[in-house]
Amino acid sequence: MERLHWFYGWMGRLPIRWRLALVSFGLLAGLLAALGILISVTEESALLASQANTLSSQASLVAAFDRLDKLDTSPLPENKISPDAASNVIATARKIIGLNKNIGVSVVAPDGGVIAADYEDTGSPVVTLQQVSIQQWLSTHTLYILANDSQGQRELVILQPIQEAIKQGKAAQPGTVTIALLQLSTPTTPVDQAVEQMRLILVIGIVGALVVAATLTLPLIRGALRPLVEMERVSTRIADGALSSRLKVPKTRDEVGRLASSFNSMVTRLEAAFARQKQFVADVSHELRTPLTALGGSMEMLLLEADNGDPDASRRLVRGMYAEVERMQRLVADLLVLSRLDEGQIKLHEERVDMGILAGEVYEQARQLARGQEMRCTAASSCLTVCGDADQLRRVLLNIVENALKFTPETGQIEVSVCNEGTDEIVVEVCDTGTGIPEEALPHVFDRFYRVDASRTRSSSQAGSGLGLS
Repeated sequence: MERLHWFYGWMGRLPIRWRLALVSFGLLAGLLAALGILISVTEESALLASQANTLSSQASLVAAFDRLDKLDTSPLPENKISPDAASNVIATARKIIGLNKNIGVSVVAPDGGVIAADYEDTGSPVVTLQQVSIQQWLSTHTLYILANDSQGQRELVILQPIQEAIKQGKAAQPGTVTIALLQLSTPTTPVDQAVEQMRLILVIGIVGALVVAATLTLPLIRGALRPLVEMERVSTRIADGALSSRLKVPKTRDEVGRLASSFNSMVTRLEAAFARQKQFVADVSHELRTPLTALGGSMEMLLLEADNGDPDASRRLVRGMYAEVERMQRLVADLLVLSRLDEGQIKLHEERVDMGILAGEVYEQARQLARGQEMRCTAASSCLTVCGDADQLRRVLLNIVENALKFTPETGQIEVSVCNEGTDEIVVEVCDTGTGIPEEALPHVFDRFYRVDASRTRSSSQAGSGLGLS
C-alpha cells in the first residue's frame, strides 16, 4: 500500500500531458504484450501439434505394418508382450522412420516400465515417462506429451497403443487389450528456436510500435492540452488584476473548446461584476460623503452657536441631521441585506400577507421620502392575500418605490397599484413618469450593483443600492 501511495503521489506531481502519455503508453504496452503472448502461445501450440502429427502418422504406420502374431516366441501370460516382440516393433519402426538420432523409439508397458528401446544403438536421449502420465494418456488420448529427457532437454512424446495379438492355440484371436505402448520422442529444439525468433520479432515490433505511438501521440496530447496551459497563464494574469484577458477559443467542439468558452464567459461576468462593484463603491462613498458633510456642517454650526439661541433654527439643524442619519441607516441596512443574501443567511418566514395592506404601508412610508412628487396607491377590493415573508416583500416593494422616487422629477407622478388577475395571481405595479430605463439596460436592472448611468445616479440626492435588493 505504501508503494501504491507513493506511486499515486509521484503521478500527481507530473504534468497532465506526461500523466496522459504514461497512462496511454502503459495501456498500449499492456495490450501489445498480451497480444504478443497470445500469438506466441498459439504459434507454439501450432508448431508442436504439427510436429506431433508427423510422429503420430509414423507411429500409426508402424502399428499397421507390424504383426505380432507372426512372431515365434514362448508363450507369455495374458495381456503381456515379450521383449523379442517389442524389439521386432522397434526394428519395424526404424525401417519406416530411418536411423534418425533426433527420434527415440521404445516400447513401454502400461505401468511405465521400458520393455525395449534403441537409445544405446542410436545415441538418442533417454525419455522415461511416469506411470501417472501414461495412465492419464490412456484415459484422455491427448495428441502429445511434453517431458524432459535424461539431459534436461524438452521432448515431444507420442504414444501408440499396441493391441494384444499373441497366438493362443491353433487360432489367432485378435485382442482388444493394450499390452504395450510404442513411444516416439523427439526434441522440441526446432520449435523452441522458431518460437524464440518469433518472440524476438514481437518484442522489436512492440517497441517500434510504442516509439511510433510516442512520436505521433505526444504532439497530439501537447496540442490538445495547449488551451489548458493557456488557461493557466490567463488565470495567473487575471489573479494579478488583468480582468480583460481572454482565452483563444479553439475551433474544435470538444470539452476543451467548451471549457475555454465557459471560462471566457465566467471572466466576462467577473469583469462586469467587479466593474459594477467598483461603481457601487464609488456611488456609496459619494452618497455617504454628502450626508456626512451635511452632518459635519450642522454640528459645526451648533458648536459655534450659529443659531444665536434661536430654538427654531436649532430645531431645523437637528431635523436635517436626523434626516441625513436616516439616509445613512437605510444605505447601511441595504448593504447588510445584500451581504446576507450573498452568504445565504436570510431565512424566509412564510405567512399569509395582504398585499393591499402592505402596499398601503409602503405608500405611507414612501410619502415621507418624496421630494414633491405626486403619489397614489390603489388596491382592488377583492382578496389580495399571498403566502410569503412580509418583511422581505415590504423591503422589495419599498426598494422599487425608492428607486422610482430617485429618478422621478419633483413634478412627476408615482402610482402603486395592486390587483388580482385570476385565482392564483396578484400583480403589484409601480409606475412613474421618471427618466425611464434604456432598452439595452433592461436585462440588467436587477443585477447586483448595477447602475444604468453613473451621472444620473450621482445627480440624485437619495442613497441606495439600486434594484439589487429586488
